Amino acid sequence: MLSDKTSLDLHKFRDRINRAAADEFRTASYFQGKGVPGDQMALSVSEGLLDLLEEGQSRDPNTVRLYSEWLYNLIRKEGKKIDTTLDFLDRYEAIVTRFLNNVEDADVDVFFEMCRDFVRRKHGQLTQ
Repeated sequence: MLSDKTSLDLHKFRDRINRAAADEFRTASYFQGKGVPGDQMALSVSEGLLDLLEEGQSRDPNTVRLYSEWLYNLIRKEGKKIDTTLDFLDRYEAIVTRFLNNVEDADVDVFFEMCRDFVRRKHGQLTQ
């Protein structure tokens, strides 16, 4: 579970994080072809991820696995490879941590590392 301070700051900077994510991923190919403009899809993904982080389920392995699988499948449907999902997670983490101090940054990093681990495992299962 994230610290109370991290959760409060995520909530405080939520709008800025979502706007930054929409701007960053608006033209990226992660979510193209979904019938929704790229910035709207990026905004939805960002809001879902922040909900997960703020609501304290960011350390629950099953919840993180479900989110990671959803994200991986969402991006993979466009014929993208695992590297694309990992790149999205890295870039999104950089957006989130831009608004946090170093202690909070480390707190959030655990969540993103869990996501990356689940994505790698899911990819490994699909390639077997």
